[in-house]
Amino acid sequence: MRYLDGEMSAAERTAFEEHLAVCGECRQSMDELGQVERLTGMMKIRDPQDDFWEAYWKKLSRRLERKTAWLFIIAGAALMVLYALWKGVTDFGEISFVKVVAVLLAAGFVILLISVIRERIHQYRTDRYKDIER
Repeated sequence: MRYLDGEMSAAERTAFEEHLAVCGECRQSMDELGQVERLTGMMKIRDPQDDFWEAYWKKLSRRLERKTAWLFIIAGAALMVLYALWKGVTDFGEISFVKVVAVLLAAGFVILLISVIRERIHQYRTDRYKDIER
């Protein structure tokens, strides 16, 4: 491809052409690649029509709605787990297996939630494309 694209130095190009002169298999491969390049060079790429973009943004808004719904569900579940953890710690009373399991599950959920939030914040801060508007 470097040969077809004209990216070889003069010395590389000369050595490559000498090799093509004696190697029929490589010459055939270069002919095939040249045909593919000529065909792709003749292709025209159409700009998407307005109806495409309208459908695209509708799909995007649906995705945002779903993400928002999931965010509310996760927030509700997180608050429920935090409340259970708080109640379990403040009104623990008699220690039982169920209470210990509930506290461990709640603590694991809280740690996981904090980890995900921290990762999302880091990802947002380091995103190179966050300021690009459509």
